[in-house]
Amino acid sequence: MGEPAMNPLNKVSSLAWLMASIAIIAGSSAYSLGTLSRPGPAFLPLGCGIIMTVLSLVVFGQAVLRDKGKATKNEEGSLLTARWPRLVAALAILFAYAFLLEFFGYLMMTLVFMLFVLKVVEPVDWRTAILEAGLAAGGSYFLFEFWLKVPLPKGIWPDLF
Repeated sequence: MGEPAMNPLNKVSSLAWLMASIAIIAGSSAYSLGTLSRPGPAFLPLGCGIIMTVLSLVVFGQAVLRDKGKATKNEEGSLLTARWPRLVAALAILFAYAFLLEFFGYLMMTLVFMLFVLKVVEPVDWRTAILEAGLAAGGSYFLFEFWLKVPLPKGIWPDLF
């Protein structure tokens, strides 16, 4: 059994991201770059634009190099027929996350959100879901709260975190 063929929309989406990254790079040229020790306002957009360019070219290259002649499962209409419940579920949990973030706090809501995404939207086994959700929630909490000193909502357990 060979690898499944890449979705033909990957060509289109990678080209769209390529155009967006070029626009970001062009827009960043209006600002000063600065140095590594004192980055200017163009430093981050330029870096992100370059990374986006590389990644979109990689995806486009993969889409072109894959064997498109092999017969694969027809996915036409699959977004509207088979995957729309997952899309609706993802949007629902995203809105719930936004509305409940202040009440329950960043750490708990991010953990629940990631668990939901990993179990419902893109199903993985429980062990992987718990590990990835914990790492994502804990890692982002540590990054923003302790390293960057960004105050995050504590929720109903303000003294616990």
